[in-house]
Order: sequence, then C-alpha cells, then structure tokens
Amino acid sequence: MLKHFSIAAAALLLSGLLLHACKNTAKQPTARFLQQWGREGERPGEFKQPVGIAIDQNDRVYVADTGNNRVQKFDAKGVLLRRWRKTAGAAKELDRPMHLTVGPDGLVYVPDFGADRIRVFDSLGTPVRAFGESGSGPGQFDGPASVSFDRRGNLLVADFYNHRLQILDASGQFLLQIGSQGHADGQLYYPTDAAVDDSGRIFIADAYNHRIQKFDAQGKFLQGWGKKGAAAGEFNVVNAIALDAQQRLFAADFYNNRIQVFSSSGKFLFQFGTKGPAPGQFDRPIDIAVDAKGKLYVVDFGNSRVQEFMIEEW
Repeated sequence: MLKHFSIAAAALLLSGLLLHACKNTAKQPTARFLQQWGREGERPGEFKQPVGIAIDQNDRVYVADTGNNRVQKFDAKGVLLRRWRKTAGAAKELDRPMHLTVGPDGLVYVPDFGADRIRVFDSLGTPVRAFGESGSGPGQFDGPASVSFDRRGNLLVADFYNHRLQILDASGQFLLQIGSQGHADGQLYYPTDAAVDDSGRIFIADAYNHRIQKFDAQGKFLQGWGKKGAAAGEFNVVNAIALDAQQRLFAADFYNNRIQVFSSSGKFLFQFGTKGPAPGQFDRPIDIAVDAKGKLYVVDFGNSRVQEFMIEEW
C-alpha cells in the first residue's frame, strides 16, 4: 500500500515538475516590429507632434498630424494618399486635431481640440458636418481629446478640460456623462481616450490620474487600476487605449515610453518599448490602433513617426 502510494506521489511530483518546467520555458509574448514611416517636418508624409491614429475597413491609416493642423491618410504600407486641413462649414483650418476615429458609417471623426468641436469628414477629406461648441454644459466641450464609438453607434468624447466623458448619439445629441473632476473612483482628471469592449463596458484613459477606469454601459464604476510610477501596471500619463479582438487592452504609457497590455479585468500581461529613436523604441507614444488582422499601429509623438507591430507568441 505504501509502495503504491509512493509511486503515485512520485508520478504526481514528476508531472508537476514537468508542468513547471514547461511554464518556465514557454516563450513570452513579443511585439515584432514590421515597419515605420514619417519624420519631423511639414512636407507631405512628414509629421509635427502627431497625436491620433485610426484604421478603416480597407486598411487605410488616418493620422492626426496635430502640430501641422491636418489629417494625413496612408495606405497599409505607409504611402501617403491624401491630406487635408479644412473643416466643415468654414474656411478655417483644423486647430489641433487629436485622437480621431473611423465611425461605423465609414466617416472620419476628428476631435478639433482648439475649436471645441467634433469635425466629420468622408474618406477623401471632404467636410461633412460638425457639432459641439465651447462650454461645460451637455454636448459642449472644453478641449475634446478623443472620439470613439460604442456598439450601438453612440459617440464617446473625452472632454479633457471638463474632466468627463460624454456619450452622444449619432447626430451629436447628449445622452450621458461619466465622471467629474477628482481622484476618487469614478472621477476623472484630464481624460484623453476611451474604448468599449464587446460587452459594452467602457474603459477610460484617466491620463493624469495615471490609471485606467472601467464602467458599465450606464456609467457605473466597475474597476480601476494603475498609479503613477514605472513598474509593470503603473503609468506616467496613460494617454490612449485600444482593444483587440481578444479583448486585450493596449495602453500608451506616455512618459514611460512603452506600451502596456492588460486583460479586460486589469491583469498585466506584457509590455514593450524603451526610450529611443530605433525601431521598436519610443519617444512618448501617444496613440494606438489595432486593425482587423491584429497589427498594432503606434503614434510615436517625439520621434514624429508611426510604427507598426505584430503581437506574437501569446
């Protein structure tokens, strides 16, 4: 009896050691650098303090070239296709376009930070409409930093100086506000971006609280994680977030010069990037977009370029 027990125990111990060894030798996830484009300047295809990026269904890449007050459109290989400055219903140019997005209608939605408006263009850069005005009331903005969409086609606008996220319907009519100025759970301090998962839960880049907060579709606080620092799971201004098809959350950790990756429940998974100008390095990454094939595009603010990666070996 004792002999059989010892054999069983030894087998169990051996299987445990083998499993532990497999875990320790398993490859860790990596971000494989694919390509980059752009450099500092004002000529076509160059950037000056770029901030936003979005991908359409045809793999066209739209970049908010903020310092040059324009949007530039590229193909999947980084070849410039088009650029524009003019806004809807006016001869004025864009005034600091920020974290833009492509809507479910195929139109390009651009938060015009300096003008307190959301500008809407078709894929050729033709102005379609605009909405919003300066202020702190419902549907008004004070420095709109980003625009994104939920699964119902409603717009989510990170209202930077008003320390809130506003949810608007497709016509720009106010529906809901999330957050107010502060540091407690559910409060925001200069939010810069938002994303919605497949269950309708809302994630907010609470930039200067150095954290990510999660809410349900009605704006109820669910969870938050992060604090100021440089360790895994900490941030020094979390400037943008994006979800991939597996509902992993990618976060641009601005002054830590890296991208951090989390589960939708806030578990730290992976990070990549160090400070520098080489491929795969960053100088203040500021926005992220994930395409349908799982490729990750990062706006490298200080290096005036876009970098493209493939996440592998999960």
